[in-house]
This record gives sequence, structure tokens and C-alpha cells, in this order.
Amino acid sequence: MLGPLLAQDPRLPAVWDWVESSMTFDAAHDTAHLTRVARWTLRCAPALAPGLAVAAALSHDVINLPKNHPQRAQASTLAADAVRAKLPSLGFDEVEAEAVAAAVRDHSYSRGATPETMLGAALQDADRLDALGALGILRAAAAGGSMRRALLHATDPFCTARTPNDAVYTVDHFFTKLLRLESTFQTAVGKVEAARRTAVMRAFLANLGEEVGVEFLG
Repeated sequence: MLGPLLAQDPRLPAVWDWVESSMTFDAAHDTAHLTRVARWTLRCAPALAPGLAVAAALSHDVINLPKNHPQRAQASTLAADAVRAKLPSLGFDEVEAEAVAAAVRDHSYSRGATPETMLGAALQDADRLDALGALGILRAAAAGGSMRRALLHATDPFCTARTPNDAVYTVDHFFTKLLRLESTFQTAVGKVEAARRTAVMRAFLANLGEEVGVEFLG
């Protein structure tokens, strides 16, 4: 539920109104995703000011470009610019707005940045956790369907003898990104949960291998 999160700072309902007005349907980047990211941002760094942590989580996808968009790698920078411009009008001072904007800018896997603040590290970990585990499997399938990808390569689903191509096959996304995420976590809480969720994904791939008759060796 989003309500208890918004109640942690009187400025957050206005942040949510702004974010919600910019959203379009995307099953992998919906209200539930933002809620989960907000909860895990707080869990990964409990000492953070809740208003800043939740504001960063709610606004991190305020500019949400499709994964095959030519400006995809710039999406988090564009979102940060929007945050920096908007938050002062919602009651955040310039220092707070800049802190949230920097966290939003650096959270993206596509950008390849390492956050310089605890807020940035917690947001990045929280967002990446949502790409892992059972939820990560669902979100990968949803994204693959929206982009009209095939589910998997017919004879080499686990990229044993070919280069992964997640523009064509959904399962290839595990090998281009998802199984690589665990090593990028920065917070202690995030690292523990990432290990658990990565194990869930490896178990899924092992079961998939049994069903299609190709052993998963990872």
C-alpha cells in the first residue's frame, strides 16, 4: 500500500500526484513497482530521511523510456532533470532536490554509474532488487511480451554457444543483465536480499532447462 509511505512526510502526496500524472501503462513500471522500491530504499538505509528516500523512489522512473528506445541510456538523467526542476515547487529546498535528483540520475543500470551517496546506493539497490527473484521473472516476461520478443532460443536457451541477444529472446535478458546484478549491490541489506533472489532465478532456469530438455549449467 502506498498510503503509509506517503504519510511519512507531508510533501510526499504532492510528489505522488506529480509522478502519477506522468505515468503511462507499463506492467513492469507501475504503482506497485514504485511502492516496492520505496519500501526497499528505506530498508536498505533506515537512517535516511523518509521524505527524501520515498521521493526518490517514487520519482526514479518519472521519465520512463522503453528499453528499445534510442535514448534509453539517458532516461535517468532526464528524470533527474525533471526532479530537480519540480521538487522545489513541492516544498523541498534546493539541497534536498539536488540530493534526490542525484540519486535518480545514478540509479540506472543503463547509465552504469556508482552512486556517491547513501540515498543513491539505497535507491539503486532497491530498484535492482525488483529486477530479481520471482518478481524479476514476472517483470522480465512482461517486458519481453511488450517488446514482442520470443521467449527463448529453441536449441540454446542458456546462451552456451552463442552471444545473448535480449532484443530477440526474453530468457537472454537473464544473461545480459539479471544474473550480473548481484555483484553490483552496495548496501548490506541489499546484498543479502540480492543473493536470495538470484538463487530463485537460477532455480527457475534450472527448472526451465528440465522442461525444455536443455541443462542449465549456471
